[in-house]
Amino acid sequence: MFCCGIAGRLRFKAAQRAFLFCNLLLCHHLVSAQGVLTVLNTGGGQPLVTEARPLFVDAALVQPRLQFNFGFATDESFVPNTFLDSFTVTLQSSNQLSTVIYLTTDASGMILAPPTPGTIVVDPASINTDALAYPSLQPVLLHQLAFQVSALIPSQFLGASVNVYFDLADNLDATASQGWFSDLRVTSVPEPSAWMLLLVAGLSVWSFNRLKR
Repeated sequence: MFCCGIAGRLRFKAAQRAFLFCNLLLCHHLVSAQGVLTVLNTGGGQPLVTEARPLFVDAALVQPRLQFNFGFATDESFVPNTFLDSFTVTLQSSNQLSTVIYLTTDASGMILAPPTPGTIVVDPASINTDALAYPSLQPVLLHQLAFQVSALIPSQFLGASVNVYFDLADNLDATASQGWFSDLRVTSVPEPSAWMLLLVAGLSVWSFNRLKR
């Protein structure tokens, strides 16, 4: 009887450790590191601060996606009918014939696939976003958001060289804003974050059932 009690406690502790491990995995997913950051700040006297990165979209890829991490922070507050500092992510073919705007963000929040004349229309539902913890950057600004983004690349870009533009617009007032990005790549496989969530969900159910027994 004594041995059965010890065995039961050991099974309970093993299941408890597995349950805690699952939760740690989930927390890690929400605050995963952002790699090497490229940071853009307002205050340099330029109305637009831009970083461009060239990529090639292989025509053999099945449903290719553009994946990157990005963040935006500002001390501005939202005021209607006011030009605010903003951060925008754009994909454009090297010949500049095809353009898609994936997102733009300012003090009012983030808009996915904002409708813009002359650009390719994409479904906002084709852009996946997972929240990230904002990294420790200077200056420390009041309003912060950060996401890992995975966006479907339209067929017009297949087999083509492209440029990804990260544009920080500065309204040239005295209030600071900041944008950053990292881990830019083209992928066509299921996102690791999605597989991680499935793994965590499965392990959590298993651990819960073990705890009940």
